[in-house]
Amino acid sequence: MNTQNMAIMIKPICDCIFHLAEGPLWNPKEQCLYWTNILNGEIWKFDENTKKSELYWRGDMMVGGFAFAADGSMIFCSNKGIFRLPVKKGRDLFEIPGLIYEIPYEKNERFNDITTDPAGRIFAGTKTEDLKNGKLWRIEKGKEPIVILDGIKISNGMTFSLDQKYFYHTDSIPCKITRYKYDIQTGDISEPETFYQGNSSTGFPDGVTLDANGNIWVAFWGASCIRCISPAGKIIDEIEIPAIQVSSLNIGGKEMNTIFVTTACEGGFDLEKGLDEKGNFLGGFVYALPLNIKGREEWYAEVF
Repeated sequence: MNTQNMAIMIKPICDCIFHLAEGPLWNPKEQCLYWTNILNGEIWKFDENTKKSELYWRGDMMVGGFAFAADGSMIFCSNKGIFRLPVKKGRDLFEIPGLIYEIPYEKNERFNDITTDPAGRIFAGTKTEDLKNGKLWRIEKGKEPIVILDGIKISNGMTFSLDQKYFYHTDSIPCKITRYKYDIQTGDISEPETFYQGNSSTGFPDGVTLDANGNIWVAFWGASCIRCISPAGKIIDEIEIPAIQVSSLNIGGKEMNTIFVTTACEGGFDLEKGLDEKGNFLGGFVYALPLNIKGREEWYAEVF
């Protein structure tokens, strides 16, 4: 694919600087992008038709990731449990979502990123303040949530292969993406093998998304870029992003050929401007980047 000079086409979809924008998710029925501003307890929405962004929901929980159900409702994975926000009517920004599942958190543990599998289960990863014992939970209808991985530094981006035979999981601190065999009938994962191994000098892999060719697109925190990795584990493209802390990405748009990229100013010196102590732009904008690729729709969650 040819991405030469694509950097000049990157544009913010919102004027706001977000503290920790994460988990962008395209809603094809609405032709809208949603994302979470985790530390501020917010969900935001961008309408592709009007080109306007607005605050969609605000509450007293940090939503580390969310998924859409087939009925249009949203499933929140938050620091207070798993909740469902029904399809909204009117403009009640402070609607209280309904609790679906409680989670026995450790101290200062919260969800950090999630994905939905082809059978409607949610795979949701957590991080702890000391970055020592994050977990990966599997959440499915009619069953109690269970931990399927632990000892994770920072559980981050996840996805499944197009043939639905493999599950990919990111642990950001060791700069590693692991590929597991995946059983769609049970949701079990097994036989881990290293799919990508980087280091701090090349950036920390964060959020991921899958394109229609089976390539995995990865946001690299600290490296001002996103990279495309082939199913064989080879980096086949790299695109510069005008922010240091690139947190996640998702493919959407009317033609499913726009990558939406979230960034963050977490840990910055000036959070209103997104700057570090030296005046470098850490991030905080959400960007749109049209590319010569095709995305794919995410699977709906069926957990209630």
